[in-house]
Amino acid sequence: MFRFILDVILSFIFFSSFVAKVISFGNFKYEVRGYKIMKLSNFRLLPILILSAEFALSILFLLPIKIEVFKECLGISFLIVLTILTIRKDGFSKECSCYGKNHLLSSFPIQRNIIFILIVTLSSFIHKVYVVDWFRSFLVFSIVLLVTLVLENIRQFQEVRKEG
Repeated sequence: MFRFILDVILSFIFFSSFVAKVISFGNFKYEVRGYKIMKLSNFRLLPILILSAEFALSILFLLPIKIEVFKECLGISFLIVLTILTIRKDGFSKECSCYGKNHLLSSFPIQRNIIFILIVTLSSFIHKVYVVDWFRSFLVFSIVLLVTLVLENIRQFQEVRKEG
């Protein structure tokens, strides 16, 4: 049960990051451009690939299939690459603008990613009894989707209220 809770938390982390970046796609593209890892002509694809990876990881953590620690290795690798790119770009800065102005996830990107890596690592050491229950996975993903959208709408409403 504890492993399932960690999987839901990890799915929520990747999905909320995906949603926040989609909502603030302009800022996210600007931030990715600052990594300077691709020529400008090839740049358009990179933000889409990062978003696709986050969305895929959010779904992968809820799939009721036995894939050993494959999803954890993918999640850790993804977070390590983003952490290295962030350090290379900004050093150990206290903020990034991937998620837009004044977003909770924009604070302490390196420390946040290290905590997420630790959570994913912890998850890989906890034995999970795999029960193929697609309905439960769909239901939980729907809940993750709704909670993420509600929290993002609340954040946007508060931001608009502060400005107005």
